[in-house]
Amino acid sequence: MKLLSRHQRSLLHVGGIVTTLILAAVTAVVIHSQIKDYIAERHADQTSRRIALQAAFAVREGAMRITTAQEEYAWESRQKPATELIGRFSQNKGRMTMQRSANSPHVLILADTVRGGSLESFAPYLELADEVSHQAGTFARALTASIYFSNPDRTFLGAGPLPDSNLLAKHTNESTATLIQRFMPDHPSPTANGSPQPALGGPAWLPVANDPLTGRPSLLLRQLAIADEQPFAVFIASYPVDLVTPSLNSTQNDEFWLIASPRGELFLGAQQPNADALARFPIHHWAAVTPAEKRDRFEEVDGRFVAADPISTANTGWYLIHSFSWRTIITALWRTLLAYIAAMLLAIGFVWTVLLLIERKVFRPGYVRSERIIESENLNRTMVETAPFGQVLISSANGEILLQNSVMASYADARIDSKRALHLEFLHAFRVHDVQTIASPGVELSIQTHDGADCSLLVSIVPSKYQGSDVLLCNFIDITLRKKVEQELETARAASQAANEAKSTFLAIMSHEIRTPLNAILGNLELLERTTLTSEQTNRLQAVTSSSSALLDIINDILDFSKVESGQMTIESIPFDLKQVALQCIEMFLPMAHAKGLEINLVVSDGLQPRYLGDPTRIRQVIFNLVSNAIKFTEAGDVLVEVYLQDEDVDDSAIVIGVSDTGIGMSAAQQAALFTTFSQADSSIARRYGGTGLGLALCKRLAELMQGDIQVISTPRKGSTFMVTLPLQPAADADAALPHQDKTVARLDPAQGAAQRVLVVDDHPANRKLLQLQLETLGCTASAFEDCVAAIASFSSQNYDLILTDLNMPGMDGFAFSRYLRGRGVTAPIIAVTAHASDRDRSRGEEAGINSILIKPVLLEALRARLAEPASAVLPLRSVRGQVDIARGALPPEVHGPLLSSLEESLIAIKQTLQLQPDSANDAPATTHEFGTDVIGRHLHSLRGAFAFIHETAIAERCEAMERLLEQGDRSQLHQSLLEFESAANAVLSRRRQ
Repeated sequence: MKLLSRHQRSLLHVGGIVTTLILAAVTAVVIHSQIKDYIAERHADQTSRRIALQAAFAVREGAMRITTAQEEYAWESRQKPATELIGRFSQNKGRMTMQRSANSPHVLILADTVRGGSLESFAPYLELADEVSHQAGTFARALTASIYFSNPDRTFLGAGPLPDSNLLAKHTNESTATLIQRFMPDHPSPTANGSPQPALGGPAWLPVANDPLTGRPSLLLRQLAIADEQPFAVFIASYPVDLVTPSLNSTQNDEFWLIASPRGELFLGAQQPNADALARFPIHHWAAVTPAEKRDRFEEVDGRFVAADPISTANTGWYLIHSFSWRTIITALWRTLLAYIAAMLLAIGFVWTVLLLIERKVFRPGYVRSERIIESENLNRTMVETAPFGQVLISSANGEILLQNSVMASYADARIDSKRALHLEFLHAFRVHDVQTIASPGVELSIQTHDGADCSLLVSIVPSKYQGSDVLLCNFIDITLRKKVEQELETARAASQAANEAKSTFLAIMSHEIRTPLNAILGNLELLERTTLTSEQTNRLQAVTSSSSALLDIINDILDFSKVESGQMTIESIPFDLKQVALQCIEMFLPMAHAKGLEINLVVSDGLQPRYLGDPTRIRQVIFNLVSNAIKFTEAGDVLVEVYLQDEDVDDSAIVIGVSDTGIGMSAAQQAALFTTFSQADSSIARRYGGTGLGLALCKRLAELMQGDIQVISTPRKGSTFMVTLPLQPAADADAALPHQDKTVARLDPAQGAAQRVLVVDDHPANRKLLQLQLETLGCTASAFEDCVAAIASFSSQNYDLILTDLNMPGMDGFAFSRYLRGRGVTAPIIAVTAHASDRDRSRGEEAGINSILIKPVLLEALRARLAEPASAVLPLRSVRGQVDIARGALPPEVHGPLLSSLEESLIAIKQTLQLQPDSANDAPATTHEFGTDVIGRHLHSLRGAFAFIHETAIAERCEAMERLLEQGDRSQLHQSLLEFESAANAVLSRRRQ
């Protein structure tokens, strides 16, 4: 017993010693970690300062690039300055100051007429100086800088802003050349400091020098202005060193920040190190031997931690040098380090105190301990046997069952005999997964019972120890019912998705099939309104037009609601003028409101921003539906539309669009079902006012898609107020975000005859004729074709200002037609007219070079508005993917196929006409002969244009020769030439097939 006690005491002492060593090691690790954290903190400080310096340099480099680019762009168009300015410049003999306006600073102008020539030769630079007078003030206010410029031979100088407008009076005794040298010295190239020479025309930072105007140390940024690959001016911006000195201050002991070149020259430093420190810190040697990828890390050099980061994007090669020593670390962390050491000593004392107490009270009678172990094992066995789920304990070595409950036994007996028992299946699954545990989420196993049913088990397996051996504790539950439910849900989901796709396809087809005849109905009704009609005819026409428009509104609401329900509706986020959108909606309803004797007003809050980011089309649609309902249900009174901020005291307040009326109003019960699909306030609404009940439901869905909501306040017989709340964000830079449009761009204004020639391509005769009549009504000359090949052929004889084309056509469709025209360099705007356009169709249209898409029905006002768009709105040719040079090489399939079909059809028509024509004009009536000649001539002209368009001039010349034979009436020679033409044309198309 004494021996046992001595061994136990020795074990405790050894444990105490080991614990003491561990605590000491942990303290050492913590101290080391603190030091590393401090170094990391200094590195983070270095990164933030470097980013701040880079941002400061980048802003000024960007300003210099923009200024220089503006001057380069404007240099060729510089006009001669005003006569008064030339006269004053000549009177002052090239020495003067100027000021563009009272708000602009004075700018110094010096011209060395001895070396630079006559005063008139400096005229472009006087115009440049006038621009600098304005820019100098901007630089001075925004960037605290002075700006200088001179011509390449340094005989002309402009500088500003001047701190003293009487500067020239102080230097009357100095020559102009001396003053130019004083204010624009020949600064050394950045390569003098070991940095690479910047690219020609790029900005370059120069070493610190005194600003000639302010006399303060400053950083100089230089850039050449280049026109026609020759420099015409040198610009220098001067920034005070205060730009960078705040980032070079240090609050730590024995730490300094400075800016240096790779060769070691020190340019700037808020706290310069002493000579001894620099002697121990050879910057140039360190920069030369340290790899570039390690310079931004801290390296220990002669007892100091040193790191460097490049700080400029202008190829100066400048580095931000950061250095501190061990003294810096100790000064910053000595209190923390002492605290850790004290904590270690206290912990060691506590451990030894506890060990001495454990020595007296740790041992318990072996009997009590053994009894508790036996009780614990019995409890575990009871838990396994009575568990409601299957449990089995198997050996990891041989798969022997050590323990199992009744559930496990019942499933093992119910399973059909197979190669492996059920518990061996568990062991195999664990070994296949090759992980430490598969307890979560478990593994699924399928077994088949004697009654033929499939059973799914979810098994979790955990390795453990039992009686000194490695075992696996396996638990499983029956998830057969859950798997069946999941399978049924997946089947239902697939069926729902298929139904949704079928619905979308059905709606797209129905949209095309309904809109196509409706386009002809509405278009012809609109043209019919412009004719002379009796009063009775006018009333009937208005009734038909109103019903057709109502049908179109119903179709649009159904299609939009279907898009929302199927998740195909997309919301844009572009800058737009919210006030203008509301005003446009009000203007649309003014005639309708006045016809009913109603007043309609718009109130817009002054707190609204000029532009917001959102979807103007959907917002316009919501306002349109709400105002339409307000006018529909109001017999007397007025309709008020309000646009205001939800909370004017909040910067990012949501926008509220309110529509109020004095109409019939609604009860609380009617309001509860107001936004339900196909529902109205009561059954009499549809009979009295019409409609489908989709408008408000669509408004609610659109508001929710835009992260907003819609509410209603209504009282029966007193009116209703609808409030739409939208979280629109102001556009940060509305002018920059909007696509740039030149205000001087010519517009296709039919009233002024700008769009005189329009090409129309549509395979539907009614739509083709309707478009032609509408364009003629708007003052345009329209040429209509039923297929793209005939339209292509027409390009050989004339050009068009605008092209209208259907998208879904047999043979060459609208997309292929547009790609073909863009590939041939046609720049006229292309507008697609179709009954249905999905997001994919719009994307394909952009790729093909289509400018915009009009959805049928297309009425005169929509067509007039589209014709009035800028003619320069054509997509750049480089943005059209898949351009093909049609002049040579293989033709694309969408071009080759229709051209081959057109050739075959024309040849058949010409041969049949030749066989029907008599040998002489005397053998048949003149009308028959002339009709046959027209048919042959039309086909020959079409073929000649098509082959000329693909640069097959030899074939086109054969067509022209046959046209001459047709005019001469030589049928036999024409027939022979046609056979030769057929062989040659087929050979050409065969050669140019892809």
